[in-house]
Amino acid sequence: MDKAALEGLVCPETNRSLKLCATKTDGDKIIEGLLLRDGKTGFPITRGVPQLMPPGPHSSQTIRSFAEKWDHHRYYREHTRDFYTNWYLQRYGFANKGALSEFLADKAVILDAGTGSGRDAVNFAELSAAMVYGIDTSPVALEVARSQIDHPRVAFVQADLNKLPFEDEFFDFISCDQVIHHTADPRASFENLGRKLKPGGVVCCYVYRKKAAIREFTDDYVRERISHLSFAEAAEVCEGITKLGKALAELNATIDIEEDIPILGIEKGTIDVQRFIHWNIMKCFWNDEFDFHTNNVVNVDWYHPEYCHRFTPEAFRAWFDEGWTIEHFDVQPAGISCRARKA
Repeated sequence: MDKAALEGLVCPETNRSLKLCATKTDGDKIIEGLLLRDGKTGFPITRGVPQLMPPGPHSSQTIRSFAEKWDHHRYYREHTRDFYTNWYLQRYGFANKGALSEFLADKAVILDAGTGSGRDAVNFAELSAAMVYGIDTSPVALEVARSQIDHPRVAFVQADLNKLPFEDEFFDFISCDQVIHHTADPRASFENLGRKLKPGGVVCCYVYRKKAAIREFTDDYVRERISHLSFAEAAEVCEGITKLGKALAELNATIDIEEDIPILGIEKGTIDVQRFIHWNIMKCFWNDEFDFHTNNVVNVDWYHPEYCHRFTPEAFRAWFDEGWTIEHFDVQPAGISCRARKA
């Protein structure tokens, strides 16, 4: 990480400044060293990534699940980048990359909260002149991101979303996309993020949407039975689900639902058979643009993490009732996205 980017970090527990003790450098980049918080103890910098997790155990099942995911699928970021970038633009109300670039033009410091392998972080850097910090709890995800991304304005930090190593009101823009529902208390996590945003700053946040009754049952049923497995073991279990999704997609057939079935949460309309099963019965994701391994990882990514909260649009909108102005609110079967400005 560049020395200038390190200067933006503080102790995640006290918010006090840290003193750099570098042991290996490459020009202005700090490769190895310590960020001292009291002159004696501190946080290590390993292979250019500061490890600013607060003291204590960091081995929740959800953290382990995502660490194993990124180790299990190291080409996921580039393989899915176009698909998820376009989906991001659409959900947050940006017509194209140019519109996002225009939005980012006056942003100096950006946080990608839950960066994973860094897809959104590098997008923000390429479309703006901002300094972009990508944080994640998983050292494996950050190692993958660091090995694939070498952008002068992208800095990766291992950190907890609820104990961020930045001063309050530090960021102009925070993106927390497809992440916050995997924390123990998503609403509290959102409030912690909000404290790090400048007045007038903007947040983009996405949560999973509560699904139809049978789908909700199936989600919990499968999760209870595979969350104790390793990611690789869970992926093996989910292969049958992914193969079913592929077989249903290959039918290329539709079904007509003549009227709503409120008691099951099923809506009327003409829908592809695979999509009907996917949204109303069980998640069996399939996308012809992805290879089988990637499709399977998408399914495991849903079923394996222990923390996987879902929300109604009304419940999520209520997060923004006080101190926020909603600029764009998008509801889709998969989830709910909101772009809002802090008062």
